[in-house]
Amino acid sequence: MINFNVDEYRKTLSTDYIGKNIIYLKKVDSTNNFASELVSSKEKRYKDFNGTVVLAETQKKGRGRFERVWLSPQGGLWFTIILKTALEEKSLPEVTLIAAYSIASVLITEYNLKATIKWPNDIYYERSKLGGILTEVEKIKGNTFLLIGIGINANLGTEDLIPFNEETSSVKTLLGKDIERESLLAKILLDFERNYDYYSRTEDFKTIFKKIEKILIYDFQT
Repeated sequence: MINFNVDEYRKTLSTDYIGKNIIYLKKVDSTNNFASELVSSKEKRYKDFNGTVVLAETQKKGRGRFERVWLSPQGGLWFTIILKTALEEKSLPEVTLIAAYSIASVLITEYNLKATIKWPNDIYYERSKLGGILTEVEKIKGNTFLLIGIGINANLGTEDLIPFNEETSSVKTLLGKDIERESLLAKILLDFERNYDYYSRTEDFKTIFKKIEKILIYDFQT
């Protein structure tokens, strides 16, 4: 399995600030846990981490909503975006949907996969789950930080998916080939930055939701 190439990622990244600083780890318990410890750290070298992305090849204790286990073998994209924000905590569901939309729209436009968002935080292709999002909040000395944990089954092969439930797939299995994870991450971060900055500046979620609702499902039809 080929490791994530940070240098190649930097070459393709065109955001203003999100992902410019990336912390790459071979293994971690959870990128959200690492990010939480980061924003709580008193070390000066971590003073300016708005937009920092924590990415790991594998997570030992990846988790989803309600502390559900999130399996994280090598080949996926397991990362957390750290954002210092002025948004109120009640805006969390909107930010999660914005992140989900950015992932789905990149899969649609760049990989020709008809991805959908299953409310409130999962990415699907038909009835197969491709990814999910866990957004958490840390309040440190009057500052509010969003920790947007994202897991995408990118280059997981059929054998990697065996421990998952049978309604799980990966970008690799759907396309029949490996993808460049570096490019996928860079594209998602750019799309997310544009949407998130618009929302944080205007708090106009209605405009964004008009795009989201076109690919949003609340449950599968039986």
